[in-house]
Amino acid sequence: MARRSDVHDQAVGGPDGDTWGPELERRGGRGLGRLIRWSLLILLVLLLAFPWMLSARIPSMPVDNLASRDQPMHVLVVGSDSREGLSRDEMVELSTGFDDGGGERTDTIMLMTIQGGDVALLSFPRDLWVERCDGSMGRINVAIGIDGPGCVVETVRRLSGIDVQHYVGVTFGGFRDVVDAVDGVEICLEEPISDRDAGIDLAAGCQTLQGPDALGYVRVRKIDNDLMRVKRQQTFLQALAREVAEPATLFNPVRLWRLSGSAGQAVTFDDSLGPVGLARLGIGARGLAGGGTPTHTVPVTPRTTSGGAAVLDPVTGEAEALFARFRDGSVLRENDEEAISPADIRVEVANGAGVDGLAGRIAEMLTDRGYEVVGVGNADIRDRSVIRHPPGEQRAAERLRSDIPGGATLEETSEVTTPTVVLGRDAGGVG
Repeated sequence: MARRSDVHDQAVGGPDGDTWGPELERRGGRGLGRLIRWSLLILLVLLLAFPWMLSARIPSMPVDNLASRDQPMHVLVVGSDSREGLSRDEMVELSTGFDDGGGERTDTIMLMTIQGGDVALLSFPRDLWVERCDGSMGRINVAIGIDGPGCVVETVRRLSGIDVQHYVGVTFGGFRDVVDAVDGVEICLEEPISDRDAGIDLAAGCQTLQGPDALGYVRVRKIDNDLMRVKRQQTFLQALAREVAEPATLFNPVRLWRLSGSAGQAVTFDDSLGPVGLARLGIGARGLAGGGTPTHTVPVTPRTTSGGAAVLDPVTGEAEALFARFRDGSVLRENDEEAISPADIRVEVANGAGVDGLAGRIAEMLTDRGYEVVGVGNADIRDRSVIRHPPGEQRAAERLRSDIPGGATLEETSEVTTPTVVLGRDAGGVG
C-alpha cells in the first residue's frame, strides 16, 4: 500500500499526455452540455417507464388483510418454498428437494418500510413462534399454508402491530431468474460456505453468484443458525438492489427488458400495487442500493417446545420497541441521527482498475470531501470495486461507499486495520 506512483499520473491530459486547453473546451463545451441534457432525459424516461413496464408484465393477485394507510409504506416481501413451475431437473439443479406434500412454507419474511428514498428492513426468522391468523400457535413460516398470503399479513400484524399495505411474493425459480437477469450478484465471504443440502460450495473471497448458487446462499442454515441466515438474506437483498440500480442495467434497454420479463415470471404483487406504488417501491429500492440501510431482525430467544422442536420466542419488550419504530417510520431516521462524518474516517485507496492515476484521483476526491486518506497504492486487477473494512467499522464503510463512484461491495475482514477502497474496472471510467 505504500507505493504512490499512480497518484498524479495523467491527472489532467489527453490520450497522449497533452494538456486539454481552452480551445478544446470551447469546441467541446456545447456538445458536452447537449450530452448531459440527453443523458438526463434518457434517465428520466427510464425511471418513469420502468414501473409501467413492470406493472404490465408482473402478475397480481388479491391479498386479504392489507391496510390502506399511506405513509410510511410497509411492504411485506415473502420468499416461498413453492416448487410451482419447476421441472424435476430444475428442482435438482436448485437443490430444493421435491415437494413432500407437507404444504407451502415461507423461507423468507422481510418487511420493507419506505418513505421517499429512505428504506429500512425488518426480518422475521422462519422459526419464530407466534399466534397465527387462525389463532393457532406455531412457527410463522407455516402461516402461508394456512390461508395464503393474507394469513402471513395478518400474522405479522398480530405480532407487530404494523399495518402492511403491500405484498410481494417470490418463488425459488423466480429468485434464480431475477439474479440471472442481472448477470449475477457479487458477494464477499470471509469464510468458505459449504452445504450439500443447499447445493453450494463457495470459496472465501469476492465472487459473483449466479441464480442457483445465490438461492443456496440465502437458504443455507445447516452451517450456523436461522439468525445468521437472516443476515445473509439482508446482505444479499442490498447487493441485488445495487446490481439492478447499476447504469449497466438502467441504461441497457435489452437487459432492462430481460429483467422486467424475469421479474414477471418471478414475482407476484398484490393487486392494489399499481404503477405509482411500484415507482415508490423502486425509489425505496434505490435507497437500499445506496447502502446505509437500517437492517433489523425481530429480537428472539431460543427455546425447545414440549415436543422437542427448536423455536424462537420474541423478546417482548425489546421487540415491541423495535416494532414501534417501524410503525411510525422513526427507524428511517436512525442513520441520520447517528451519522458518521467523513472527517472521522481514515481511508486507504488501492488501484485495481488498471487505469493510471485513478487511485490518486479518487484519493484527492475523498480528501476534498473531508476523509483522511492515509495511503494510496496499487492492487491486483479486479472487475468490481470493494471496500474492505475491519470488524466493527461497517457504518464507516457504508458512509464511504456513498462517495465512491459506481458504488462498491463491502467486505469485512481482519486483514485490514482501516477501511480500504480497492478500485475495480467498474470504476475505470471515472475521470
